[in-house]
Amino acid sequence: MERVGPEEFSRRVSSKLEDLASGFEVQYGHVWARVEPSRIVDVVRTLKTDPGLACTYFTFLSGVDWQAQGFEVVIVLYSVTYGNTVGLKVPVPAENPSMPTITGIFRSADWHEREASEMFGINFEGHPNLVKLYLPEDFIGHPLRKDFRLASRVFKPWPGAKDPSEAAGGGRA
Repeated sequence: MERVGPEEFSRRVSSKLEDLASGFEVQYGHVWARVEPSRIVDVVRTLKTDPGLACTYFTFLSGVDWQAQGFEVVIVLYSVTYGNTVGLKVPVPAENPSMPTITGIFRSADWHEREASEMFGINFEGHPNLVKLYLPEDFIGHPLRKDFRLASRVFKPWPGAKDPSEAAGGGRA
């Protein structure tokens, strides 16, 4: 197995994806790139199939709520061959957050996309079965969004509250 350092691997990734992604950097030994939603399928396919990258292991997909700036889908892939991790940050708008599914490339992304859809309200276009995992079908809202109000805090004050609105049972804004 040929190990490659993160800086060299970053150079490989940026040279292969220069027309598809932007903002390449190495953080804590991992390569990160910013990818527009319309390009994510091509980027993930290239990372998986290019012999110089060989990111054949899907690790993780989730969302981040940046409130007014919208959401960010974070995808992490790993190259067993070269011993490197590639993270992809995909910005999606706050209104109608949506991006193409990557389940056609990594079947294991199915569960992660379903969870991100349920918890953040991000739609994964073309997903084969985008149904809820945890919550009842009639549940309204997306619990990991920062604007989601926790019902228990609206009716019962949280004893560890530091913010006056939480102490008064005001919940999260």
